[in-house]
Amino acid sequence: MESKKAFILSEYRAKQAQESRDYAKAIDHSRAAVQAAEEGKDNWGFCRMMFNVATLQYELGLLDDCVATSRALAESDAIIPYPDFQSRAKVLLSRALQNKGEMEAALSVAMDASDDAEAHGSLETRISSQHGLVAALAEEGDLEAAWTEALKLAEMVRVDASPKVVGLANWTIGNVGFMAGRNSEGVEHHERASQALTATNDVTQWGLFNKASAHMRLVANLLEPETLECIERAEVALEITAAAESDLLELVITRAWWELETGNLARANSLLHTVEEKVYDTYPFLLGRTLQLRSRCLHALGQGDEALAYAAKSEEIFNRVGAVVLASESRKILDSMRSRPDNGSA
Repeated sequence: MESKKAFILSEYRAKQAQESRDYAKAIDHSRAAVQAAEEGKDNWGFCRMMFNVATLQYELGLLDDCVATSRALAESDAIIPYPDFQSRAKVLLSRALQNKGEMEAALSVAMDASDDAEAHGSLETRISSQHGLVAALAEEGDLEAAWTEALKLAEMVRVDASPKVVGLANWTIGNVGFMAGRNSEGVEHHERASQALTATNDVTQWGLFNKASAHMRLVANLLEPETLECIERAEVALEITAAAESDLLELVITRAWWELETGNLARANSLLHTVEEKVYDTYPFLLGRTLQLRSRCLHALGQGDEALAYAAKSEEIFNRVGAVVLASESRKILDSMRSRPDNGSA
């Protein structure tokens, strides 16, 4: 009985901390709930709060911690009675591995989650696992396979799907389109996603979609008014909702990226400087992205030595967190700067 009381109290405190955006404290309270669930042999409570810990770690950019927690959850005996939840844990594990740059491992986990969901999962879980598989294939670089699986995802949401499910599916499919150089398909599916997510009246989800869509458009080098509109919609939506701090910071980084690509170097550098101060001790992955972009800004502004230092630091951070692909990008930026030391172009 005492362990049950401790669990309920810790879960309540974790929710309070999340609502106030004190995510470090939310993790601490969630861990206390996990311990209480273990002592009380509450498998469902254990799984829920372990998943909450892993999710918070992911949102904070603590990718190594997220991988350890989600893997421990996916492999625990406590989760065996809940195959749907096990698939969700594996999808989260796959996403964390992707963000670390461990694409082969991420793909293996995503395929495992997809197989589990196909055998035991609800339609919701199968769709979620398919999202994970598509993303893993795309990030691993097998874009044709990712596109094939993305089209399967489109088929899965055709029957009796809610606007949210349709929106999220087209969001994923559009992402793959952009990554595969199928820009027209990317735009088409993101437009479908936009229409569907508008119907949900979920302002936070709407803002997050527009943030992500702007990012993918910049990846595809689509410097069009629609890209700026996505950024502006996200800024308005996330300003009035309880968005996670990491999402707000990512949005500022995306805005700075737009300013950089459209020639507003001083504005981009100023935004990135502000983000750098906020993420320095808490979000190593976002810090790496910030420094990588700032190195390009500084180089374009003629501050070559400082630009080289920032690019080198970003490579070091990405290597440390295991984001191999992004580390390679930083290395390419470094090599480019060294070969063109007097060139002020970004």
